[in-house]
Amino acid sequence: MTDFLYGFVAIAIIARLISLAISKRNEARLRAAGAAEYDVATTRILTVAHIGFYAASVIEGINRAAPVGTLTYAGIAIWVVSIVMLAGVIATLRDLWTVKLFISPNHEIRTSILYKICKHPNYFLNIAPELIGFGLALQAWGTLIVGLPIYAAILWRRIRAEEAAMKATFPAY
Repeated sequence: MTDFLYGFVAIAIIARLISLAISKRNEARLRAAGAAEYDVATTRILTVAHIGFYAASVIEGINRAAPVGTLTYAGIAIWVVSIVMLAGVIATLRDLWTVKLFISPNHEIRTSILYKICKHPNYFLNIAPELIGFGLALQAWGTLIVGLPIYAAILWRRIRAEEAAMKATFPAY
């Protein structure tokens, strides 16, 4: 793996750490406001899966000695777009956004353009392209082929739990 790719990996990790810091700050505020957390088990599984996907992609990229080429740039472009989408989701949800599933007593359903395009932009416009872009950039074919379906199954479980929590809170949801 080249220094360029190590730099990309460092930037990707820093971006995720920044998002986690935002999530932790918002989580503290939500808990203080009496928000209820749902589906804790899936959150833990998603955390392990996300870290595992990143780690497996990096290991595979190192073992493959992934060269920098068109696929690298395409993967990085997809990853960058996913991070822009994450920023949009965070900007839309503001203090409600966390990596965990919380419903706040003052929770409001957001209707921004992102939510008109996609009911779950954090999952479909951020996480899925983030993982695809990261794996492509590192040419981690095994991780993409094996890891994406596993992650998708876990994400589907999270989406079902989120839908149930929202419907229980907002009957018109």
